[in-house]
Amino acid sequence: MSESSLHTYGAATASRVSPDFTAKVFAGFGLDRYVVATSALGEVYLAWNATGVSAIRRMDDDGAFEAWYRERFGRGCVPAIEDDPTSSAARAALRGQQVAAPIDLRECSPFEQRVLQKAAEIGRGNARPYGWVAREIGTPEATRAVGNALGRNPVPLLIPCHRVIRTDCTVGGYVFGGEAKRTLLEGEGIDFGAIEMLTRRGIRYIGCDDGTFCLPTCGDVVTRVGAPGYRALHSVDEAHAHGLVPCGLCRPIAA
Repeated sequence: MSESSLHTYGAATASRVSPDFTAKVFAGFGLDRYVVATSALGEVYLAWNATGVSAIRRMDDDGAFEAWYRERFGRGCVPAIEDDPTSSAARAALRGQQVAAPIDLRECSPFEQRVLQKAAEIGRGNARPYGWVAREIGTPEATRAVGNALGRNPVPLLIPCHRVIRTDCTVGGYVFGGEAKRTLLEGEGIDFGAIEMLTRRGIRYIGCDDGTFCLPTCGDVVTRVGAPGYRALHSVDEAHAHGLVPCGLCRPIAA
């Protein structure tokens, strides 16, 4: 068979390969595929492979997402024709259910992985400063690098980088924008109105009735200021003067 005949045969064969067939092949080999899923911020693109969820992004259309994915990861991603346990778990988590989905962070640096794993520990209704994450992972001077790592989070919403905010309790940057970040946090119970009022007064910590002191973004403590057993504090020294010890959950100061 001549070279031209081979070319003609190959083109004809390729034209008969359906998108469904391609998707099935990708699924069979555990390669990357995606669906559009519902989240707290509306529809997002959800991509995954045999290792876990690899990307969550908001994009205008399939083509834009596929182009972004190839640029970010250096490989293609095709539409999925059906869900599997990984995508089903991710869909549930994006809807707010307490479901764990495996996550693929292989393309992140070791430092980025440490940052993201620490951010994943911050529970719903809580927020922590960038500097807190840096301190917790043993690099207290790396606050800016922490922010950069969070900005490269491939799976926002599943790893809740929106729960990391500035030291002054303003929201800071976010891959989906500051307004979306604030919306997410307020939807999870963070009362920014109360926090901002205390911040203007120089309040940095909240003393609690269990003998501890917390960050203002530790659960709902900020809404209890003024109630019996709760007090606004300007400094660690003031907390210690009242005989208070650091909260074991939010760990407002280094151990």
